[in-house]
Amino acid sequence: MTVRADDLISVVIPAHNVERFIGQTLQSVLNQTHRALEVIVVDDGSTDGTAGIVVSMAEQDPRVRLIRTHNVGVSAARNLAIADSRGEFIATIDADDLWRRDKLARQLAVLRASGPEVGLVYCWSAGIDERNRIILPAWNNSAAAGKVLREIVVSGIAGNGSTPLIRRKYIDAVGGYDAGLTLCEDWKFYTALAGVCEFAVVPDYLTGYRLHLNSASVNVLPMEKAIDGVTEWIVRTWPSLPQSVFVDRRYTVYAYLAVLAVRQREFYHALRYLALALRARPGKALTLSYLQLYPLLLAHAIGLRTFRWQFWRKPEIFVEAPPSGAQNG
Repeated sequence: MTVRADDLISVVIPAHNVERFIGQTLQSVLNQTHRALEVIVVDDGSTDGTAGIVVSMAEQDPRVRLIRTHNVGVSAARNLAIADSRGEFIATIDADDLWRRDKLARQLAVLRASGPEVGLVYCWSAGIDERNRIILPAWNNSAAAGKVLREIVVSGIAGNGSTPLIRRKYIDAVGGYDAGLTLCEDWKFYTALAGVCEFAVVPDYLTGYRLHLNSASVNVLPMEKAIDGVTEWIVRTWPSLPQSVFVDRRYTVYAYLAVLAVRQREFYHALRYLALALRARPGKALTLSYLQLYPLLLAHAIGLRTFRWQFWRKPEIFVEAPPSGAQNG
């Protein structure tokens, strides 16, 4: 089916104290080749210049509008924006991440070419640093499509909160994000969606996922607690899932937590998580994905905070930063 130019996509951006990045994020959204957008930023009780930057950009582009609220948390902020939106399709992006210019157009083409049972199209992500340099070229690159409940439980295939394009009716079907969660909320949301619709994927790195030390998602012990709570919810919701699924999930979770702990220089916790990952799946000990964790740990232990896997190669810039006026209002 031909993509119609008037297919309105509502872009949802929760924002809390992100004045350093919100201009770049907004610019990467406004630069999309698919032009039929409404961009809803929820200023979630920011105390810095976030709101002023958004207001300035909204004056230049009427597709942008700002909702202000006290600090209700990322899930409630997303729900507020979705409730205020008009599009048949919803795309979410965190306020420090970036998109390639053709991301939404390519996802919409896949969604329009699919049957109505496909409710979410995700894409791959590259990990970027605070200077937009690609430091982890393949942050997520799953090819899972169709009925993906098992895959989403095991590894959260969509990768982060900035990859999906979603049919609104399926968001309504699951009741939106769990407003009680501020960590792991996107994994729970995608899992709920996998229970009511099928997924599709654009197998290309269209999202730049920001990896920086001030990210809430690197607060490792609260993240572990949040993931445990989501696991308990999955067990209650789908009690027939085989135990092997949860063994695989434990491996993925602990390997992920090990990466977060290393980046926070919490080396005791990093080693504990590495051991727990191997306890879940001993056969993973010699796989490349597991072995890569050791040079990451060593690099951070000796103070190389800008470590990247391809240390021998000058990193590619994911998206060039917009002019300084767009960032600083």
